[in-house]
Amino acid sequence: MNTVDLPDDGLDLALGGVQTPDGIAGWVRQVAYGVDGKRVAELASIATELVGNARRHAEGPWRMRMRRLDDRQVLRVEVEDRSPSLLPVLGRPDHPTAGTGLLLVNRLSVRWGFDHHEDHKVVWAEVPIG
Repeated sequence: MNTVDLPDDGLDLALGGVQTPDGIAGWVRQVAYGVDGKRVAELASIATELVGNARRHAEGPWRMRMRRLDDRQVLRVEVEDRSPSLLPVLGRPDHPTAGTGLLLVNRLSVRWGFDHHEDHKVVWAEVPIG
């Protein structure tokens, strides 16, 4: 499994390395070798949104993973944070700009959701590769 630990040093995604949207997209391209370019772009967009949400709304440390689920021919992007009680919301009618990143994740993925644990949560999305 490929894992990247995201540093707990602030909420600014423009810090450099894998914390930037370009860094995240580059990491996705490396991990998703051999996957169709369109799918890689979708995975990069999803990963960037999930990491951005975690860094904006949840406590660190944060961890990003990407793994292949061969039984379903999908790549799964997972972002873990330490805010188990703050669950993802898909859009909010009372605040038009809130949750729009998850609308994009919903559109680009075949499935997305979260796994709730006592001391953390994992928000994930899956993109077909077969």
